[in-house]
Amino acid sequence: MSEAGESEPLHPPMSDSITRLVGSTELSWCKAIPGGTGVTVVGLLFSKPPNIPFLQTALRNIQNSHPILRSKIHPDPSTNTYHFLIPPNPHIEITTFDLQSTSRIIATDSDDHNINSAFHLIVEHELSQNPWHDPSDSLTPADTDVFFASTYKISDHYWAVFLRLHTAVCDCTAAMAVQRELLAQLEGKSTALEVGNEDKIWMPIEDLVPKGKANKPFWARGADVLGYTLNAMRFANLSFVVASPPKCTQFVKFQLNSDETRALISVSYFLSFCLFNN
Repeated sequence: MSEAGESEPLHPPMSDSITRLVGSTELSWCKAIPGGTGVTVVGLLFSKPPNIPFLQTALRNIQNSHPILRSKIHPDPSTNTYHFLIPPNPHIEITTFDLQSTSRIIATDSDDHNINSAFHLIVEHELSQNPWHDPSDSLTPADTDVFFASTYKISDHYWAVFLRLHTAVCDCTAAMAVQRELLAQLEGKSTALEVGNEDKIWMPIEDLVPKGKANKPFWARGADVLGYTLNAMRFANLSFVVASPPKCTQFVKFQLNSDETRALISVSYFLSFCLFNN
């Protein structure tokens, strides 16, 4: 495996870094991510090899436009909370995988005929990479970047670029915006969003929502519940169609042994029996 850049060694926060406590929504993601929930992955498929220096410059330009993307997460086990450490300069590095390393990851010989399945397997591989491990494993947990980038050579004709982000700083919707900005940067267009009021950069998500927008009125919530019910009734009678191509995935996070499976079946049978009798 050829690695163009490992993540730089993690050090205590620099004196010129900006530190802020995570908000309640961000804290929820920080607590959930050790279990695998909260990893945002964006993948791009190219028919030409990416220019690594140019790609890295584009990613650093995005970090300049959105300083939260250059932050590190600092866990504090003593208070069971987290902080964002935001350095003054972008620092993202790109990890590259050659064809041999990529084939070993997806456990298959890549060619143009199974390029889609190979790409999807790399998506699953990226989702399985979780650098934000449980901070309780160490008395002095390291600060971890929230933004990682990798390139994969899938075949002699296809390359993939993947961005992996902590959902506390970039959810799926925001990731699509980052993807559009990256493509614009690669096309030579400077369309990154302006930073605007720098004071807002260091505010939690909750403080960015205008007053009165965070909570719905009672009747608005009732209308939503009614809408959900009507939509459920509308789709209840749709027949289930099994797609012809076989479906499979290697993204498994939980397995049951035979005893646990029998216990689950017995509980399901008991619930079905109760519902039938009622």
